[in-house]
Amino acid sequence: MWRFKDLFRRFLGDQRGNFAIMFALASIPIIVAAGAAVDISRAYVVETRLKAALDAAALAVGGTTGQTNAQLQVIAQNYFNANYPAEKMGVPGTVSVTQNGNVVSLTVAADLPTTLMGIAGIDTMDIVASSEVTRMGKKLEVALVLDNTGSMGSGGRMTVLKAAAKDLIDTVSTAALTPGDVKVSIVPFNVDVKVGTSYESADWIKWSEFVPSGGGGGGHNGPGNSNNCHIILIILGLCTPGGGSGSHAGWNGCIMDRDQDYDAMNTLPPATSGGSDATRYPAHENTNYNNDCDMQTIMPLSYNWSALKTHIDNMVPAGHTNTTIGLAWGWNMLTPGAPLSTAASPSSNLDKVIVFLTDGDNTRSRWGSSQSTMDARTSLVCANIKAAGVLVYSVRVIDGNATLIRNCATQTSMYYSVSSASDLTSVFASIAQSLSNLRISQ
Repeated sequence: MWRFKDLFRRFLGDQRGNFAIMFALASIPIIVAAGAAVDISRAYVVETRLKAALDAAALAVGGTTGQTNAQLQVIAQNYFNANYPAEKMGVPGTVSVTQNGNVVSLTVAADLPTTLMGIAGIDTMDIVASSEVTRMGKKLEVALVLDNTGSMGSGGRMTVLKAAAKDLIDTVSTAALTPGDVKVSIVPFNVDVKVGTSYESADWIKWSEFVPSGGGGGGHNGPGNSNNCHIILIILGLCTPGGGSGSHAGWNGCIMDRDQDYDAMNTLPPATSGGSDATRYPAHENTNYNNDCDMQTIMPLSYNWSALKTHIDNMVPAGHTNTTIGLAWGWNMLTPGAPLSTAASPSSNLDKVIVFLTDGDNTRSRWGSSQSTMDARTSLVCANIKAAGVLVYSVRVIDGNATLIRNCATQTSMYYSVSSASDLTSVFASIAQSLSNLRISQ
């Protein structure tokens, strides 16, 4: 009996192994806490991915009009699935879509299996993400002023430009709440722009600079020199010595720069045959500088999306570069009452935008081949356009006066310079998104 009491007394007083017991007991909450940190980090990753995929779906749904809620649900789910592949962490459920006026809200939940938190009986975590897109309801007029000069035919530049410009049209077209809210114009340019021969009798065309087929001068190195009339043209009555051309023979629809300073302004020409010629647009004969006027015509503002894309597909790279005339006619397309223009009057609910792209320096204009002279005209027209409240995005493709092109943009963030034609795809996608009336609002 005495030995048993002594053994029990020593057992109670023995402290060996206490630390191991206490550590074992204490390790349970430590392991659970560590597991929680890991699982919460994984949950944050899942939530971020859910939100990104949901934002993409929200923009797609927000840009779709005339659909039932069930149809919007299908569109949202397809976009969400494409941006959140099944192999990623988390098991997302079905995307929910609700509309309230111009606001479209999307939500989705996902189950995330836990790792160490299962020790505490927490086997899954519920993660919820939401996105809200607002249809801004603003109207939009966009003039795509696109370099169609010979250099655009190299390195796949024109091919990529066509695809990128058509993608831009696809994006901005979805932003219209009603047909006609968004319109786009195409303004191809080289040394000239082409309005087409259907405007031959228009009162806004000036013919005193034009030299008919068979003559020379007239727009090659400045104002037409009627002393270049060939004797045969004089006999036929097609050219008048000392008095300019008496014929429109051979005109293929090209227009060159207006008289200075109207070349950098959007002053309207006379509405009738009278008035000053200074504000009229000089017809230009075929030259090697404008590739004999073999170029795509200007397409006024339209929301016939398939026709706009076909027009882009038919652009041909050829001729020399005169960025001033491209910008001036892009401005015309946004000016009510200007030749070819169908533009609406300015209003607080209407954005007017020029997207200007070129891949080289100015090389030729009505005024000759002095680059500094031509750059000064480009700077002036850019300043005038911006002063009129028109937003300008400018894109430099590989070559060209970077300072001139950057300064043409409304702000630095609206200027893009690419070193490879393939980069145009992402650039135009970025511009298209900023032009879109859709905004992620939550």
